Amino acid sequence: MSPLAAAVLAVGALAMVDLVLTVGVVRRLREHSDLLRQVSAPAAAMPGGMSGIASVGTPVPSFTAGPSDSPVTDRDLTDGTLVAFFSPTCEPCRDKLPGFVARYADRPEEARQVLAVVVNDSYSSHEARDPHSSHEARDPHSSHEAPDPHSSHEAPDPHGPGMPGEDTGSMTAALAAVVPTVQESYDGPVTTAFAAKAFPSCVRVGNGPDGGLVVTEVGRWPQTPVAAR
Repeated sequence: MSPLAAAVLAVGALAMVDLVLTVGVVRRLREHSDLLRQVSAPAAAMPGGMSGIASVGTPVPSFTAGPSDSPVTDRDLTDGTLVAFFSPTCEPCRDKLPGFVARYADRPEEARQVLAVVVNDSYSSHEARDPHSSHEARDPHSSHEAPDPHSSHEAPDPHGPGMPGEDTGSMTAALAAVVPTVQESYDGPVTTAFAAKAFPSCVRVGNGPDGGLVVTEVGRWPQTPVAAR
């Protein structure tokens, strides 16, 4: 074999090795990106012992949230109610919001069995958006997710650029237009009752063997309607 042919083969071999290494690096970067996206994923995707929300079978404790003239309580959650948590500081929450709203925009019967909760650390846990204020068919079973200080995504300063008040307000308004909604703080009654620490996350509740309310499903979001072409 001539020196030139040997050199060409050597360069070709090095190029193949470089290509394999590049593909491996790209694949690893994708895996890391997926892991970062899962930081605020529903608790069902988190390992046991590190759950971001109450697990299946957990009894739902008593709670009262919302304004005193129209409070939301655990007794308002009927069998099959979906409780969904959103945070204005969570990018996956903002991504999921339009599809979630579209799901219930024309389904008032389903919307009555939804509770959405939006929580931020600048909002008093004793305050809540009136669930009847922005939609005639609003049901007090809805709540808004609130950022949790123990959440896997870091909560920015509520007065800083990372969490403008309009983000919280617009998220609350969007949800309240289609489902019953409550806004509360990290330690709010609904967030505490369901031990919500990761966002977005959701649970479905039902009647337990003793007649009490328990978590029956974790992390299964309703399907987003597909627009007709």
